Amino acid sequence: REGIVRFVDMDATEEDSLFMAPYDSLKISPLQGFDVTINLNIDKNAIFNIIVDEGNGDFLRLKGIGQLTGGIDPSGKITMVGSYEISEGSYDLSFNFLKRKFLIQKGSKIVWTGEPTTADIDVTAIYIANTAPYDLVRAQNDAVNDTYRQKLPFEVHLTMRGVLLLPVITFDIVLPGDKNYNVEKSILTEVENRLLQMRQEPAEMNKQVFALLLLNRFVAENPFDNTGGGGLDPGSFARQSVSKLLTEQLNQLAGNLIEGVDINFEVASSQDYSTGTRQDRTDFNVGLSKRLLSDRLVVTVGSNFELEGPQQTSGKGQKNNVAGNIAIDYKLSRSGRYMLRAYRKNDYEGAIEGYVIETGLGFIISVDFSRWSQLFNRKKRKAAREERKQAAEDDKQKIDNSVKESGNEISL
Repeated sequence: REGIVRFVDMDATEEDSLFMAPYDSLKISPLQGFDVTINLNIDKNAIFNIIVDEGNGDFLRLKGIGQLTGGIDPSGKITMVGSYEISEGSYDLSFNFLKRKFLIQKGSKIVWTGEPTTADIDVTAIYIANTAPYDLVRAQNDAVNDTYRQKLPFEVHLTMRGVLLLPVITFDIVLPGDKNYNVEKSILTEVENRLLQMRQEPAEMNKQVFALLLLNRFVAENPFDNTGGGGLDPGSFARQSVSKLLTEQLNQLAGNLIEGVDINFEVASSQDYSTGTRQDRTDFNVGLSKRLLSDRLVVTVGSNFELEGPQQTSGKGQKNNVAGNIAIDYKLSRSGRYMLRAYRKNDYEGAIEGYVIETGLGFIISVDFSRWSQLFNRKKRKAAREERKQAAEDDKQKIDNSVKESGNEISL
């Protein structure tokens, strides 16, 4: 009614949205008044696919084992206790034209001790970068420098520890010591000493980590200082970048060039230091593929043209011909599960083996499976399905007979 004064306590903030904690659906369930407990055992063959960024195509794929206990108390609060240990997995990261695949280290785990969002994580993801340690060690002797240009499989470790939603992220670069490298032991020792020094300098470590992720190589203090043979060679880096762009553009232009024929181009620029001296190579690969007999026969012809570097010849002294590589695939079944392949290909295997011509005949079987047992126990599984099918038919027949007998008794 008019004339009535309403007194309001301006100090009360219970219903003010500015002072209210945000609602978290993972902590409070709309199901209240019940006391629910769930025990969950995660099988080692279960695969979890998590889309991290749908726009860029980032996704996480995990396999592991775990035992979890979840619950909802009468007030609606959600709790979770248990652990999930990752046996294998990968994280595909995409940024514009860059695509990097991290492998999840075995033994990484996630542990819940209360609320689902406050889990403790200890996860390590590994990206392998095959690059030379030249810019990392910065050796002074030019005669020794070329030996540092041999590529080695460096591992970039991304470690996440702490609370699930606010993890502490650290980086590390590791050269595995359980592999046989085709370099001198003194080089490996110097590389390990440099990596050990970088672990005491987080800024330098982060710089080299992002250089490996973006450029797939180390960078010196002055990346464009090429005096004395050190640092990043702008010409070499430009050739490799242009090679990738040319490959993409040529394949796009050739997509519908000849109807019924698939054409593939590839421009590859590389450097080899296995002999102690630098050798630049640029190869242009062309491939033509034609499908015949209702796509059951596929004929692929291709060749490699050496645009730069020493011209390699076969053992008979002959250079590459136009049809250096030939492959003929014939599908024995329409589904393509069984296939015969005859091929001839030319490969340059390095300075030691030289130019190699390989010919062969193969029989290919394509099988889709998610477990090894599905591959080796197929007959047993088929027999089990037949037994279950026969048992179901027998049960149905018994039910039909009992219904008929009941109907006869009622009619009597």
